[in-house]
Amino acid sequence: MVNAYDKLINMKYQSKLLLGLIQKKGPVTRNQIMDATGMKLTTLKRFMQPLLDEGFIIEADMGKSTGGRPPTLYDVNPEGFYVIGIDISRTYTETVITNLKMGIIDLHRFASPHDPEDTVNQISLYLEDSLHRLGIAKSFVLGAGIGTVGPLDREKGIILNPANFPSNSWINVPIRDMFKEKLSLPIVIDNGANTAVLAEHLFGTGKGIDNMSYFQCGVGIRTGAISSGGIVRAINEYEDAFGHMVIDINGELCHCGNRGCIETMCSIPSITKKFKKLLEQRNSSSINEPLDKIDYLYICNAAEQGDKLAKETIVNAATRFGIGLANYINLINPELVVLSGPLIEHSPLFYKTGVEAASKRRYMKNSRVIFSRGGYFKDKAIAVGAAALLVEEILASQDV
Repeated sequence: MVNAYDKLINMKYQSKLLLGLIQKKGPVTRNQIMDATGMKLTTLKRFMQPLLDEGFIIEADMGKSTGGRPPTLYDVNPEGFYVIGIDISRTYTETVITNLKMGIIDLHRFASPHDPEDTVNQISLYLEDSLHRLGIAKSFVLGAGIGTVGPLDREKGIILNPANFPSNSWINVPIRDMFKEKLSLPIVIDNGANTAVLAEHLFGTGKGIDNMSYFQCGVGIRTGAISSGGIVRAINEYEDAFGHMVIDINGELCHCGNRGCIETMCSIPSITKKFKKLLEQRNSSSINEPLDKIDYLYICNAAEQGDKLAKETIVNAATRFGIGLANYINLINPELVVLSGPLIEHSPLFYKTGVEAASKRRYMKNSRVIFSRGGYFKDKAIAVGAAALLVEEILASQDV
């Protein structure tokens, strides 16, 4: 039996182009597709027919009549084919099963990824059980995308040496090959911030916006950007360059070797460290937990409840983040900035203060920048974007 991946990868490039258009714009009529592609009707029919025959697209509905027979609306099949998205972050691992519209069919979140082999085994077992429970044959799964903490060797599918990971075993891990062996599916890999910005750009808050940026604010500051409709890639595939922008030359020493990096002031570890230090000095907080029990969630909650020391810590961190964000906006000039991650999710004060600080210090104040808290996909953006990345790579492939 021919699997879904082989069916799609072996189609003509024009058919894959049409599937991508219908996936993102559907439901659409043939006339709308011809207007978007410039194809003639006979050409359009020739390249649409294989998609209809294999069930990748369906006749979804009838459009409005302009006097004659109502036109047929085409859309991707929401139930015929599926994609897996995997998010390997520092504080959790998340897996989603989506349809071709990137609608989430099933989701599971695991604890922090302590060991590569154990993480791959847990995810593989979950997927095996979930596909069986949902009645989805693996032959109808196109493959899996992985969005993970960098740095990566993306071409070889290797996680190199991520900082601040919960385990030292995540060094030079051939994660793509490990999943390929376990799942027997095509696998693609990218930095998680890149997959997140792709999800928001193609299917979320940034749909129709060709220049946007995504910030994942957590243990580190991870950044992804879309420029002219494509992912901006650095030579070394790092996703944390923004976190190592220096904004205080006399600041604290960073693990990268510089002083005063944004990450030393605005990340979960730095905020927690700063709060504990102030608490020892002043002993003026409503938090009564022992120091070793206090984490960023305690601090964020206390700040929202009006604790002065917690608010001071969050405001100071967010202001410095906003200064760095203003510098970034001045250079990149995005139309949309999505701020996400644990700090944004759990601290409305951090988000509000950071956006205000960035807006106040932007150079081109007459240019409009939209800010979004969490985007459309919230904490699922990395996993959904990883699934979208797999589909995009298939659709972009040339004729075999």
